[in-house]
Amino acid sequence: MRLSTNSIYSMSMRSILNQQSKVADVGQQLATGKKIVTPADDPRAAAQALVVSQASAVNDQFTASRSAARNSLSAEEAELNQVTSALQAATPLLVQAGNGTLSDADRNSIATQLEGVYAQLLGSANAQDGNGRYLFSGFDGDTQPFVEEAGGVIYKGDQGRQELQVDASRFMAVNDTGTAVFASVTDSAQYVGTADAGNAGTGVFTSLNVANASAPDHGDNFEVRFTENGGQTTYTVSNATTGDTVVAEQPFVEGEAIALGESMQVSLKGVPADGDNFVFARGRAEDNNVLDTIAGVIDGLRQGTETPARDAALKNTLNSAHRKLSNSLDNVLTVRASLGSRMNELDTLDTVGENRSLNYETTRSQLEDLDYVSAISEYSLAQVALQFSQQTFTDIQKLSMFDIV
Repeated sequence: MRLSTNSIYSMSMRSILNQQSKVADVGQQLATGKKIVTPADDPRAAAQALVVSQASAVNDQFTASRSAARNSLSAEEAELNQVTSALQAATPLLVQAGNGTLSDADRNSIATQLEGVYAQLLGSANAQDGNGRYLFSGFDGDTQPFVEEAGGVIYKGDQGRQELQVDASRFMAVNDTGTAVFASVTDSAQYVGTADAGNAGTGVFTSLNVANASAPDHGDNFEVRFTENGGQTTYTVSNATTGDTVVAEQPFVEGEAIALGESMQVSLKGVPADGDNFVFARGRAEDNNVLDTIAGVIDGLRQGTETPARDAALKNTLNSAHRKLSNSLDNVLTVRASLGSRMNELDTLDTVGENRSLNYETTRSQLEDLDYVSAISEYSLAQVALQFSQQTFTDIQKLSMFDIV
């Protein structure tokens, strides 16, 4: 079969162009370091690489969310550390204030020290993060959570807990509300005894003991009211939770245990006056606010102990405050334990995320990254092939019948 000159030229030109395209393609791969320069190079691998890149981007976003969560939790932990120190500093001051040999000037000095503790607690309760948002106000970070009013320190925030998605199936709370930290107690909180502010006698509750923790009325609130009639002081115990009368008109004997249902017992020293009232409860909202507790002790110390009734009132205030501060400290430590658990979980998720990121990068590299050794070899072969095609075309052009004759 004879080949025309045009056919020979066309075949040679196509060969040269194909080799030039091959050289250009491999050269572009070498320049970019990628074996998939366009999806057309390997549609299947390009699609897989896109899926891996998207998954890696989501994983990076989770990493950023965990960093933000850690910053929020760390800021809260720093404040709770201050709160813990303040509560631990207040406890020995309460013990010191109960010393019967102190003068009113001594008690005023202790009150001044407690004012410093109170200011520290209030400052931590209203602490802000680096963006100027309040840590303990719930969802509304622009609202100051605790405000001093005539009735005490009032919580103005909400009960929202902000959550961040820190992994594919894990949403984590990155804050705790002010009520959860400063106005709550744990389920194992102890009973708190409280003397009515209007008590006129010298009755002081001393020991408050659990007689039977498994009794059905354990956890109920109890009220003890005293009545004086004809020189005889009697007491009536009521279950404030159920409204039932537990003990009616029982003669009062100083130091003798008073049964609060089947679960609790309390003893009183001194002589209560007619109408004096005591409440023994666990978990009441008015007993849980640690700021109000400190403020109440300060007020009690400032009032002095000029009369036996005032002295008894101060002792009752201090006895109540001991239990309240103990319950509050246990609650703060519980919240801190929860914070520590969440921060440990973030560390674990970071490790998992780093391993996942490495796997994504390895898979993407296998799909996209260029093997320079084989690419350089292929580039050299393509150049040789191109030179050969060019040389062949040049030699063919030189062929002539006159060279044969």
